[in-house]
Amino acid sequence: MPRNSSFIYLITVAGLLAGFAVLATLFGYISVDSWYYMLLAQALRHGQGCSLHGEYSAVYPCGYPAVLALTAPVASPAVMMISSKVTNLILLAASFWFILKASRHVFMAALVVLNPVTLIIGMYTWSENLWLFCFCGVVFALSWINADPRKWTPYFLLTGFLILGCSARYIFGPFAFLLFLCVWPAFGRQLALRVFPSFCIAGLVFIIWQVFNHELTGFATGMPRVPAPEAPLLLVRQFLIALGVNGLGVIVSAVLLTAISFRQLSRVRRGEGARPEALFITLAGLSFLILAFTLRLRTQFDPYNTRTIGYGIVLVVAGLVGLFVHIRKQAGMARPVILWPVLAMCAAALFSLAYADNGALVQSITDSFDDFQFPPASLAMLKSAGPPADTVVYFQLPVPGMDSANVDNIGEIYYGPDVTLLTPTQGEDGLPESPAALLHQLDGLADQRCYFDFTPFATAADFQTYLASSTLIDRRLIKGSWQAVERSDLEPHMRTWLAAVFQPGRLIPCRAILDRPQSRQVLFSSHTG
Repeated sequence: MPRNSSFIYLITVAGLLAGFAVLATLFGYISVDSWYYMLLAQALRHGQGCSLHGEYSAVYPCGYPAVLALTAPVASPAVMMISSKVTNLILLAASFWFILKASRHVFMAALVVLNPVTLIIGMYTWSENLWLFCFCGVVFALSWINADPRKWTPYFLLTGFLILGCSARYIFGPFAFLLFLCVWPAFGRQLALRVFPSFCIAGLVFIIWQVFNHELTGFATGMPRVPAPEAPLLLVRQFLIALGVNGLGVIVSAVLLTAISFRQLSRVRRGEGARPEALFITLAGLSFLILAFTLRLRTQFDPYNTRTIGYGIVLVVAGLVGLFVHIRKQAGMARPVILWPVLAMCAAALFSLAYADNGALVQSITDSFDDFQFPPASLAMLKSAGPPADTVVYFQLPVPGMDSANVDNIGEIYYGPDVTLLTPTQGEDGLPESPAALLHQLDGLADQRCYFDFTPFATAADFQTYLASSTLIDRRLIKGSWQAVERSDLEPHMRTWLAAVFQPGRLIPCRAILDRPQSRQVLFSSHTG
């Protein structure tokens, strides 16, 4: 592939990614996890290490927050909301470049980033963007080693990308082991033996890090991992639905990228081949899907969705494109050969704009003409107007008044970073909290600035909706029809007690709650029991 054409492709992809970065900045795309990444980045910038509330935190790996901290001009949340989008733009553009240089396959490289899955993830301040960057870096390093095994630089790069990937998301640790298994069939036995030390070093670093986390937090990943409550068949059904919805978007993007340039395509045997890299990417995608499916089948965390399995689909489809289609060899830089792939990239990006997130991005653009608030300039809308507090028992946060923006809120932003936050939905063991355990926890805090925040609930009916929240765990055929089986998010005694002490729309001191007869009865029963 001529060098000039590669540069033009990079400029095109970077320009399209920049358009999505601008949209992400205008409409927020800040989730709960996004806030925690930025809070960790702030802590790193302030010399506090990987910490939340002044204590070491391992729930969110610190690789991505470290990248945010390095690329943000200042550590304020408003600035970081913007700079994080630029960071994602750089990571995704580099991912494209790595695959393009490794494979010389513009369509495979473009499909890795120009599809609804990658683009919607890229709009959020999420660590998956660093995960993809590291994976593409691994492909680049392996391709370099395959071409010139005598140089040491690609081996160092490979080791670095593997370690950085493990620091981006915990799933990259076991995924790296699967990647090594994919090296042999894709690149051959000899290369697999050459890169074995790199994978061993990365694996050793990952294990040491897990041990370190366990010593400081009691858990290898900073939090208890409870078994998945859902029935296996329900999870299989949800996995297949997520596979179909996300797979359709990626496949349509692949069709657009290749069909628009069909005159320049050929079978790999008659064009420039990218078989080792393409086969490796395909096998890696399949391995990731199997890993993500298995982990969620055993452990409770995010459901099967774009974020949890999307990249696996992207890698499989992109790898298959690399295996079976390619641009014909051309002498020099022929304009039609450049023009059609560029147009195809634009078409894939426009389709992704309409398809991603079930069309929510297009709806946000439409809504912004009537009412628009620039999220970084509207952070005051996310903060509580209540009195200063040391401890707050909260239930749910008010919906931010940014109608056209996609911005979630978290307690650390709403109440302040120095406030101790308690919730009745989950105890330290990851199981639903009991009223006795919560009251015992509050007993020594009640005389401080401690409150129960019922302000989000204007009526008892609103609070009952919260109390009745549940999680779908199965679908069973009962009396000839499929019926949902759900598990309450709250412990039964907790629901009864909260309903008894609830006061609509008010911020109640903890001492007043503890002095209620219902609370005294709970404490008395726990002591006598």
